[in-house]
Amino acid sequence: MKTAVTLLALLAAAPAWAQDETIGVRLREWYANISGEVFAETEILPAATIDLDQNLGLGKAEFAHEIQAYLHLPIVGTFTAGAWFADYKGERWLTESITFGEETFSASTRVESELQLAVGYLSYEFDLSFSLGEVAKFEVGPLAGIRVVAAEGSIDNEFASGKESGEGGLPVVGVHAALQATPWLRADVEILGLTFRAVDRRATYVEAYAEVVARLGPLFGGVGYKYVQVELHDKSSSTEFKADVTMDGIYLTAGVRF
Repeated sequence: MKTAVTLLALLAAAPAWAQDETIGVRLREWYANISGEVFAETEILPAATIDLDQNLGLGKAEFAHEIQAYLHLPIVGTFTAGAWFADYKGERWLTESITFGEETFSASTRVESELQLAVGYLSYEFDLSFSLGEVAKFEVGPLAGIRVVAAEGSIDNEFASGKESGEGGLPVVGVHAALQATPWLRADVEILGLTFRAVDRRATYVEAYAEVVARLGPLFGGVGYKYVQVELHDKSSSTEFKADVTMDGIYLTAGVRF
């Protein structure tokens, strides 16, 4: 009996909790610029650090695709699962010789390059909601989760083909805040990240976004800006592989929530 009374007292004192369960699915189309370096070293060939834009011509912005599903439970919090994928391709006449994937590509040859990045994620957020007048509402909450990062790079010309890849998982922590300005207009900001080290893998992940969305019935859509920095170091195979990549740009988002 005392337990039930205590629980009722806590619920009564809680700040304007959301009243209904919410299930949502969203898509993002992110027009992301990319910059950074990749590195590969084998037991036979010396190390080589390659600039994605200057050496390989991968500096052009491309669309990254993201799908996300989330479940909000009153008092419990919000659970989110999703993934995003980006594929960058470029070509360049080399001004110097480079070594990658156990192959050497000579200066003055034309190479075609590709870098694929994929990130899957799970997260949990403990939500607090505060009313700001009769309509507006402010939400804030710490969040924790995991990011699984995979990267694969390839360089090809008419004489040789080199490919290397790496992957790693790491926990992340952060904070999310939102302002429900009207029943149909909402703004969100989120930032998270962490560095993780294991015996033969190291990963650093930083992600932040800000967006404004409008809602019409169960449908919503809007625009935002997203920034991601991924550093992956994988020595689990005979090749030591590193990727240090920064992506940023605007995105369009749309989805449905109930």
